[in-house]
Order: sequence, then C-alpha cells, then structure tokens
Amino acid sequence: MLEGSTLGTLVELMVQAEILAGSEGRLIPSRFEPDVDHRDLVVADVGGYGALWLQVKGTTHPDKEGRVVAFANYPVDAIPESDRLFYVVCLVDLQQHLLSRLWLVPSAEFNRHAYRERSAHADRVTLQFSCRAAGDEHWDSFEVARLQLAAMLEPLVGAAGPATAEELRLLRPV
Repeated sequence: MLEGSTLGTLVELMVQAEILAGSEGRLIPSRFEPDVDHRDLVVADVGGYGALWLQVKGTTHPDKEGRVVAFANYPVDAIPESDRLFYVVCLVDLQQHLLSRLWLVPSAEFNRHAYRERSAHADRVTLQFSCRAAGDEHWDSFEVARLQLAAMLEPLVGAAGPATAEELRLLRPV
C-alpha cells in the first residue's frame, strides 16, 4: 500500500496530469523542487505570466468515521494565505488509478474551515481538512469533478496575473 511521501508524489503527479490534459496544454503544472513552504505545484498559463500555487494532499480511503482527512502543519504565526495559494485535497482510487474525488479550496477558506490541532511543539499548529464523504456543508461547495479541475483553474490563473517580487521572495527556503 502506498503511504506517506510516496503517496504524496503519486497524487501530485496525478493532479499534474489532470491539469495538463484537462487544459489541453494551456496550463503548465510544475513541481517545486525542493518542496518549500507547502507549495507542491505551480500552475502557469502558456504564453502568459499568471501563476497559482497548489498544496496537494491525498488519501486512499475515508477514515473509520467516513471522513476524508488531510493535514497541513505550520508554525503558529506563519499559516500561509494568498489569493494564489489553493489546496487540492484528493481521494485516490488506487484500483482504478484515478482521482475519484477532489476539493479545490482557496487558502483563506481552507484556513477558515479547517480544524485546528495543537502540535506537540508549542510553536506549531496542524490544520485538518476533515470532510464527511457522504456530504459535508463545510466542504461540499469546494468539491470539483476531476475532469473539471483544469477548467476551474484556468480563469483563476489568468486573474492572478504575474507574481510580484515579494510573492516570489516568500517562496525561497528560510
């Protein structure tokens, strides 16, 4: 069974494929190397300068309570929020090799809706996406059909426009 960083890599690659194929090449998704500041993918428009950052999370099954769960851990005073930053939370069907469900959540909404868990380290907090698979009023409006992901991202990339020097500076590892 795939877990941890191996599952994370697979989900990122699957999201990249959906964006590239779904946009018919109008959007180019690229992985950040190294993975810095919880931004896994940059999505840019071909021939333009618009760009978004995606934090990709994935799981292969709902938990024992029937919830799709994903975690993001941050310093308490440095939870990222930007009009350019989106979370893509995926439920992966490994038997069919596809993203069976996904949610595209702007970072401000993710930060507002996610449950907060105190970390073992006093200076850190974990944000928890916890969505009832049978339906959840907190997250349902963010669910996107797999084949619609690129169509949802295209206007967002265009509207974002070029990244500022400050936004790019924040991407550098500390």
